[in-house]
Formats: sequence, structure tokens, C-alpha cells
Amino acid sequence: MSERERASLTRIVEDAAPNVLRVALYQATCNEELTTMGVIDVAARGGAFRAKALAPEHHARVRELAVEYLLGLDGAPSHGHAALDVAEAKELMEIMSGEPLPDEEIPFRIEELAFGAFPRGVEWSDPDTVEIPDDFSVVIIGAGFSGVAMAIQLERLGIPYRVLERQAEIGGTWNWNRYPGARVDTTSFIYQFTFEKDHEWDEYFATQSQVKGYIDAVARKHGVRRRIEFSTTMTRAVFDEDASQWVLTAQKEGGEPETIRASVVIAASGLFSTAKDLDLPGISEFEGEVFHTTDLTSDFDATRRRIAFLGNGSTGVQLMPELAPAAEKLYVFVRTPQWIGPMENYRERVPDGTKWLLKNFPGYWNWYRYERILASLNAMRLQELDGRWQEGGGRVSEVNDKFTDILKTYMSEQLQGDERYLAMLTPDYPPYARRMIVDNGWYAALTRPNVELITGGVASLSAKGVVTADGTTVEVDTVIAASGFDVERYLWPSEYLGRDGRSIETLWRQTGPHAFLGMLVPGFPNLFIMYGPNSQPRAGSTQSAIEQWVRYATRAVMRMIETSSRTVEVDESTAAKYNAAMDEAMDTLVWTQVGERNYYVGQNGRQFVNAPWTNAEYHRYFNQDPGVDLTFLPGSTPPLDGS
Repeated sequence: MSERERASLTRIVEDAAPNVLRVALYQATCNEELTTMGVIDVAARGGAFRAKALAPEHHARVRELAVEYLLGLDGAPSHGHAALDVAEAKELMEIMSGEPLPDEEIPFRIEELAFGAFPRGVEWSDPDTVEIPDDFSVVIIGAGFSGVAMAIQLERLGIPYRVLERQAEIGGTWNWNRYPGARVDTTSFIYQFTFEKDHEWDEYFATQSQVKGYIDAVARKHGVRRRIEFSTTMTRAVFDEDASQWVLTAQKEGGEPETIRASVVIAASGLFSTAKDLDLPGISEFEGEVFHTTDLTSDFDATRRRIAFLGNGSTGVQLMPELAPAAEKLYVFVRTPQWIGPMENYRERVPDGTKWLLKNFPGYWNWYRYERILASLNAMRLQELDGRWQEGGGRVSEVNDKFTDILKTYMSEQLQGDERYLAMLTPDYPPYARRMIVDNGWYAALTRPNVELITGGVASLSAKGVVTADGTTVEVDTVIAASGFDVERYLWPSEYLGRDGRSIETLWRQTGPHAFLGMLVPGFPNLFIMYGPNSQPRAGSTQSAIEQWVRYATRAVMRMIETSSRTVEVDESTAAKYNAAMDEAMDTLVWTQVGERNYYVGQNGRQFVNAPWTNAEYHRYFNQDPGVDLTFLPGSTPPLDGS
């Protein structure tokens, strides 16, 4: 090998994460020297989290060994390794962390490592004997992450399906949200499927267009995009008890209503599919323009506008700083203060050396992803109430209270010590009681001379502007509502009528949204809800959760086919027992510290978005055989195979 090649590789490994490089290198070479290197705790997320890192004195040696390994390869480096067994995975994980891991943590983490082609894929036990009945079909509602993942599993198994998408394009919420500054607040490297390892991310936290492009690329690669019927809205689904099928009414834009019969319906419309309207008195009298953030695209021009900006959730904090430099005047209305903090590498591009390693160094992608999963799992510690700490005068726990101080310091720095703004913007609830928000320059934008913060709430709109709670009119020509989504309307705009004509919307209006595993509702057979009530995991990746939902639903569909069952459903007692255990577990977490309604807490005062389980517990629930809790029955008609 030439000195030029050595110099090139030396430059590349300078971009490597040292601990990731060490573990990937050990996996490839079994060089015991790599196992003797020390691991230390380092501060992350402003100092509240502790992450594991390779001690600095070993960095140069690891890079040297990595270059020698790459130079010694016969031919081009190959990407990845075969799937690991449990013992191998545990050994490598413990080398990375420098400490032992409980056995119960391994099954979830080994899937997150994503060795092997489809870590959460399911296969027929005997493909040659499977007979899929002619009238068996699955209809998937929605073509976002969940819908595409479900379609890919069904495509791999040869199970007939259709995908109905009411938008004209793929992407789900990543097509609805195209406002300036839209991007993920979870790092791109875990905001992706475990079965797609070669996608090149340009930024550590991908923009809206990059995420939508990823979904589209995955759908095309796996042959499911051609099965998506765009601009087609499913308005009504009625369960036909005699036929044990769903009867759907769907309509393509500009076309006639179509009746579709489906053995199984996968409701993948998602949590963030219904924009929350700005419902203010006087809105019809306002002479300017009113936008919800879903109305805006990346080319929206704020120049010369006098804007009233309502909302400071994740979307609002991303969007407002994008508008501030161009607006003539920007009034930021804040009703409820939020905890907003920094995130490492936010808005930064991925270095070329890192891209090369992710693509070419065997195992590097997997361990790089795993390191970021570990960082995310830190969040669970901040969610847990510590009774002893509270008895001693603490608010939540030592780590959560420390994080509160860190966020206050950060806020003060960003607001240049403005005591008035600090008083107005410091929440009266602890971090993680609501969704944590990543700062996109929101605090700094408030210090601009053309930006003014207004608290106390909005009473109404008038012809010329916004009327505040104290009766003052703020004259503007544009109102932008970052009011988020109506997350309690999981299945909108579709109406679902189950056994005896029961409406799921009516049921949930009375009791609040409930479901077994967030997916199945008693009285609604053959219906699986993706991103349903209490299905959001406490930490980690949404895509990881989606893969687990899809695996569970797919196993149930496979069991229906293999046992000639007409229906699969959960009974009332099983669902009630699960939800009772879940509500009890909720009482140990910080979400109970906010009583008023918010993104997590519904009209009935119940936290209905997140699951309270640890990621290991969550994995056990969704990885179990559906036959343990669900009932599979032949129904009132002959089996689908006609026997």
C-alpha cells in the first residue's frame, strides 16, 4: 500500500468515534489489546446525561490499529457482519460500556445493533406449505414510516395488500410538515429502519426533505411504492360480522367512492396526521392571512410581514428562528413555557470521514448506531420519580433536578441574562413531564430587536390583529399557528365501526383512548393501530417501535392464515388488565407532575401517548407470540380455504 493510501486512511479515522472504532475493530480482528483500554464517563446533553467514551490516552492507538487493519484487507472493505448470537453481542456491548449488562437488556439491544439483513423480520415456518386464501387481503391506511414498514413485511411474505394514502405524496407527517427549519430532533442514525443500513445522511439531524426522501427510497427499494394508492381517503370502515371482514369506503380525489373488503386493516395514519385548528373568536374578521404550520413550505417568505407567532412546542421552536431575520416584526405568543435545551451536533453536517467509515468499515455503522441508542436510553433516568429524594426536599430525582439547573443556566446564557424573560419562560413543572424540545436558536431569536415576547395568552382575533387576554390589540398582518396536532384523533378522518356497530371514536370520547399494546381494541377484530394510545416508547427510536408493532401485527396475520382463522381480537379482560398495569406504572414517572392537558395528557387527565415500560420491557411485550393474549377464531363462515 502506498503512503498516499495510508495518509488518506489516517485522515478518515480522525473523524471516527474512538469507542465505536475500537469495538468494531475488535469484532473484526479479535485483538485482545483493544479490550484492555479504559472507558470513562463523559457529560452529554449539557451535562445531565453520562455517556461512555474511550479514555483519551487510547485514541491514537485505536486509530493506528484501524489504519493497519484497513491497509491489510484483501480488496475493498466489506460492510457489516452476519447476525450475532446473544453471547457474542453481550461481550461486545460490555466491552463498549466497560461494565456488565443485565441479561434482560440484551434481546432489545441486539436488535438495535442491527446485524443481519432484517433484525425484526418474520418468516414463514414452512413457506412451501403456506396457502394464502384467494379472498384474504390486508389494507394499510397511510404511507408514512409505519405504513411503509408494514407493506415491506407483507411484501416479503407474499401476503396480498393495498396501501391507501390520502395525501398526494409519500411520507406521512414528513409530507404534512414542510415548514422552514423542519427536521428531526432524534439523530438520523437511529431515526431509520434497522434493515436499511446504507442510506447516507448528510446531517446528524436530518431535514424534512431528507427524511421524506429516505421513506421514498426505502419504499422503492423494497417494491412497495407501486402499491400505494395516493390521494385516496378511507372515510369509513364497518366490520361485517357475518363475513368476518372489514368493509371500507374509500374515495380517490375526483373519483367515485369505492367499496373495499379487507380481512385485516392496519391503521397507520399516525399520531401527527390531524392538524389542530386555530379556534379563536374573531378569526373570520381578521383581514390578514392565517397559517397553520402545515400550510407553510420551505420557501415561505416572511419579508416585510408583521407576524403573530402562536406556539412554542417542537414545531414552533424550529420554525420561529427561521422567520425572525426576515420579518419586519415578529410577536411571539407563549401561553405555557417549555423546557428547551441544546443538542450535540444539531444542524451540523456529517463529516466525509464518518460517512466513509459508516459505509465501508465492517460493523462501524452498527456500533455507531448503538452508541446513539445508548445515549437516548439515558432519558429514562430523568423520567423516574425518586421517593427518597423527594422526601429530602427534592422535586423529582437527583438527576432530573440537576438537569433543571442545567437548562436554567443554558436559558440564561441564551437570553443574555434577561431577568424578565427568564421569569416569563421558566416552566413550573420538571423536565420530561412534557416533551423535551431541542433549541433551534429560539432563545437567541427572542433577543433580536424585531422580536417581542408576549405571555398571558390570546383571547381573540380582530380585523387588524391579535387581542391579548388583557384586551390589548397587537396589530399584525399574518398569524402563524404552531398549534400542533390533535393527537387524540388517532384514526381521523376514518370512522371505524366494530361489532354491534360500535364506534371507536365514541368509545374513546367517553373513556379516553385505550388499547391493548396500543394496537388492539376489544370489539374491533382484525384491526391493528400503528402509533395508537400509549405506544410511544420512553426512549430510543420511533422507528424501532414501529418495527416492533409491525412484527407483532404481521405475526398475528400469519397466524390467521396458518390456522385458517377468520378473526383475531383481544378480549375486554385482557385489555383492561394491561391498561391497569400500565396506569399503575405511570404513577412512578414524571408525566404525573403536570395535571393540565397537553401533548401527553388528554381531556380526561390521563397520559395517553407514552408507554411507561423500559425499552427492555417494551420489547418483551411486542416480541411475544400474539397467541398468548389474542383470540383466533374461524368465525361464522367457513374457513377461507374453503375446507
